[in-house]
Amino acid sequence: MNISAKSKYAVRALVELAQHNDGLPVPIGDIASKRDIPLQFLEQLFSSLRKAGILNSHRGVRGGFSFKRLPEDVSVLDVIEILDGNIAPAACTIGTACDKAERCAVKGVWMDAKNSLEGVLAASSIAELADKEMMMQDQAEEMYYI
Repeated sequence: MNISAKSKYAVRALVELAQHNDGLPVPIGDIASKRDIPLQFLEQLFSSLRKAGILNSHRGVRGGFSFKRLPEDVSVLDVIEILDGNIAPAACTIGTACDKAERCAVKGVWMDAKNSLEGVLAASSIAELADKEMMMQDQAEEMYYI
């Protein structure tokens, strides 16, 4: 199971937005430029996230995007499920009927993998990632080379 480029770009963009979460809208062009994401692609992603109740959009000269939900309350799993749907390493993990399910030893492995991945992604909030990234940037700036 691969997580799509849509979700990967969206998480990166939301981390950028969270780092500027002072209540003011951030222009989408600034986010796209800073994170090297094609603007039209990011507009589509943010449109989906706005419809899902993650973001607010603001029109006008000082327009842009802001969080509708707190970044602390938005998990990486939320973003993936909005843009990609349910995580499913195998069809049997999303309830698709399988005539071999009752005697299939592999189903348990797929379910364990799905549950583990969902757990990790659900435990990772956009705010935590933004804070961690800022700390990593600060540490990199503090390092000096001889």
